[in-house]
Amino acid sequence: MAGGDSNNWPRKRESEEYLEKHRILELFNNLTSQLIYSRPENPKEFTIDLLEKLKKSRMTHLDFPSIFDESNVRSVFGMLDPTGRGYITLSQYKEALTTLGVENFDMNPAGGEYDKITMETFVREAKSGIAKASATFYENKA
Repeated sequence: MAGGDSNNWPRKRESEEYLEKHRILELFNNLTSQLIYSRPENPKEFTIDLLEKLKKSRMTHLDFPSIFDESNVRSVFGMLDPTGRGYITLSQYKEALTTLGVENFDMNPAGGEYDKITMETFVREAKSGIAKASATFYENKA
């Protein structure tokens, strides 16, 4: 590294670790998504309200604010099952959850062995994963 750059590296790494540990980028992505989706008349008040909801959900571990609700998840399933068979393939299930931003989900859910994932299974995994992704806070284990 040239000149004083090597002296800044530890500080830069500390900053990156801080952002990662406290999920700051996820928080701002969530806030921005909510603002763009909702387009409130008073964005500052909306943001404050959203932060209060995130704070409350952190304490209760319920109702994480997200732009995706159960009806959206059911709609996604419906798009993947346009003929109304009542199931989607394991591949569709994995792709859809990944597209929705769900990172940790059951890779071998009930019905997967038959390549038939029901809406209930899909909705359960999607809601759980979206809630975790929307939490955008650091869990202090101490």
